[in-house]
Amino acid sequence: MSVNLLGKLALVTGSTTGIGLGIAHSLASKGCSVILTGIIDQTLVSGLLSEFTRDDYKGRVHFFPSDFLEIENVETFCQDVLALYPDGIDILVNNAGVPGRGLIENVSTKLWQDTISVNLNAPFVLTRAFFPLMKKRGWGRIINMSSQMGQVGEVGKLAYCTTKSALIGFSRVVALEGAQFGVTCNAICPGFVDAPMCHSIIEKQAMEKGITFEESKVDFLKERCPNRRLIPVSDITELISFLCSDAGSSMTGSPILVDGAYTAR
Repeated sequence: MSVNLLGKLALVTGSTTGIGLGIAHSLASKGCSVILTGIIDQTLVSGLLSEFTRDDYKGRVHFFPSDFLEIENVETFCQDVLALYPDGIDILVNNAGVPGRGLIENVSTKLWQDTISVNLNAPFVLTRAFFPLMKKRGWGRIINMSSQMGQVGEVGKLAYCTTKSALIGFSRVVALEGAQFGVTCNAICPGFVDAPMCHSIIEKQAMEKGITFEESKVDFLKERCPNRRLIPVSDITELISFLCSDAGSSMTGSPILVDGAYTAR
């Protein structure tokens, strides 16, 4: 399906690498202007922006540095975006996240608070800032990156599972409040995506077992992935493109699993 987003403006958090960067490229390839944000060495920003200076990318691109550990920082970030784009944005992809791993007794207060800050508080503050302008315009798309771990529990992922579950409930309420104004909101729940966060898990297991990354990956796929493959980033990016299209206008308030049957077991 061909999706044309020419004239739209998207903000994708956590878009300097991995899934977020893939989402930004996918939206840009469909004509969308894109705001990139994340934590990155300032010497690398020009190289990041140069990736988007292509003849087939018709929109603009901007980068705003961000650190979402404090609500005040997120509020300042929103003010900076609105100073450049006073009419707001059309598409908000709340993709930034932290894993927040640890058994209950080992979860420090700081880890717990940091996980909530990035995974839940930041989407709230960003949505609160841009949602009214979407309603006023009569069109908007809010996509929250939850996880398969928002649908199930897993030992050692208390903070992560908690915040990703909460994002699903958050998305349902935003969808209801936006339903009469042409604003949709969904929570995508990916499984193990072929991206840095999943790679770090495989690398950790390889070190613990004293085996190669590829050997660890084979074991990981057998143990965790019923379809025996990591989920391509493109599966996520194309789903988001669909949700941003006119054909996706009735899909709202949904937790959408893209997990290779992980939660079907």
